[in-house]
Amino acid sequence: MGESNLREQFDAMRERVNGYLPDDVRVLDIEKVTRAFCARTNRDRVRYQYMIPSYMLCSREEIREAFSPSTSPTPPRGADDADADADVLSDERIARARDLLVRTRVTPKRMEDLRSGLGLFEGTHNFHNYTRRLGSDDASSNRYVLSFVALDPIVVPGSGGADCHPAQWIPLRVVGQSFLLNQIRKMVSAAVDLARGAVSRETIERSLTKDCRMKVNVAPANGLFLDRSYFELYNRHKVKNAPKRGDKGEHNTLDWFDVEGEELPSAVRRIEEFKNEKIIPHIVREEAKEGNFMQYIYSHDANFHEIYSLMGSESKG
Repeated sequence: MGESNLREQFDAMRERVNGYLPDDVRVLDIEKVTRAFCARTNRDRVRYQYMIPSYMLCSREEIREAFSPSTSPTPPRGADDADADADVLSDERIARARDLLVRTRVTPKRMEDLRSGLGLFEGTHNFHNYTRRLGSDDASSNRYVLSFVALDPIVVPGSGGADCHPAQWIPLRVVGQSFLLNQIRKMVSAAVDLARGAVSRETIERSLTKDCRMKVNVAPANGLFLDRSYFELYNRHKVKNAPKRGDKGEHNTLDWFDVEGEELPSAVRRIEEFKNEKIIPHIVREEAKEGNFMQYIYSHDANFHEIYSLMGSESKG
């Protein structure tokens, strides 16, 4: 069967399946793979995207002002974790603080500091402080982060809530071979604190060392999603072994990426459209409705005295 004919059949199949699915669940592409292919084990790297509202980069003083006594009671202290006091914020309190914070537009200096903070996590590090129940001597605590970047901020209409000023959001992208539980969310929490002047660069660098045990907070799950998977080794093997199978191979490699200066492949266009029209709007609507980031930054700062505290050195056995 010719390649073009097979592609037409796959496209027809994709459209037919999508006809039975809700519009927020889509089959974006169909490709022919080898018999032993496994999407989880054959991928070399993954790319996650995390959307954060710009007011996350407000200084502790600015956050304190948004939740000042004229707006809400003094934040409680002494919780064991950042989520413990979230329920003390009423919808009314969140709405009043949101009206102030969604007007935030990040400064070039804070964007520079955020990018610098994210860059601290690139390379191979011991991330035992960035997950749960994992000792520094555990080999799995060592992870390799290929890149961690902040894209230019975007303003999303309606993301501040009904009849509210539109909020500005910052897309973050991180690429790695694999990630530990909560690793990305903890890295974001620390990089954000660096950008807003709440923690030093030296403290974050120290948190990545083997002999340091330190509490690092976990940013909200809302906003984080898997953006791409890489299958470079699988693609190379498929192209190399194509003559044995009697096909060209390269036409069925798993590449869902844009190439600078070239027109976007149709599958990549569909992926980007789905992300921009469904995923990101869902994230900002969820924040406008639930206020997850609002509650996080409130509790985070209320209990800041417990964060980045040293917990003793790791035992060398």
